[in-house]
Amino acid sequence: MRVACFNSGKQDHLVNAIYKTEPFRMNELMNEIIPGLYLGDIFAARNPSYLRNHGVTHILTIARGSLGLLSSTFESNDTGAPFKHRQIELDDLPDEKLLDHLENGVDFIDSVLSGNFSEGEGCKVLVHCLQGMSRSTSFVIAYLVWKNKVTVGNALEMVQEKRKKARPNSGFYRQLLEWEARCKED
Repeated sequence: MRVACFNSGKQDHLVNAIYKTEPFRMNELMNEIIPGLYLGDIFAARNPSYLRNHGVTHILTIARGSLGLLSSTFESNDTGAPFKHRQIELDDLPDEKLLDHLENGVDFIDSVLSGNFSEGEGCKVLVHCLQGMSRSTSFVIAYLVWKNKVTVGNALEMVQEKRKKARPNSGFYRQLLEWEARCKED
């Protein structure tokens, strides 16, 4: 089995900086927000055995570039079953067009949790970005708003109960409020 490793360049420095400034705690790599829906960081996504131990079958990456993930992370695991993967290219900047990508991410999450993939029911999904703080949190909130018909504020509280550091940037939060209004119209 090949293990994912970091590529060189700017992304390598970002990940190394996070690793040095935040204490490494295995139980904080990802948190289960609702049954089958995990919110986490790059370190969770880079750890196939950790993902398998939690039953994760699908990965939604919200970041530009590979973040040091090799395609082999997603192609197979020790059981021979691949992790299904989708990536949405997005930077963690308030002026990024989050709203343009929410439907794609929410559809992926819902397909996993609804058992609409060939694996059927019992699938679990990790939604991650670099730190599991802003980008990935925004997609989890969008899913909860759409699926559970809750407000962005309520969804954020639900997420923060499980993952304390979850907080979308100000631009993402404003766009999530627009998403909430759209969901109410449907």
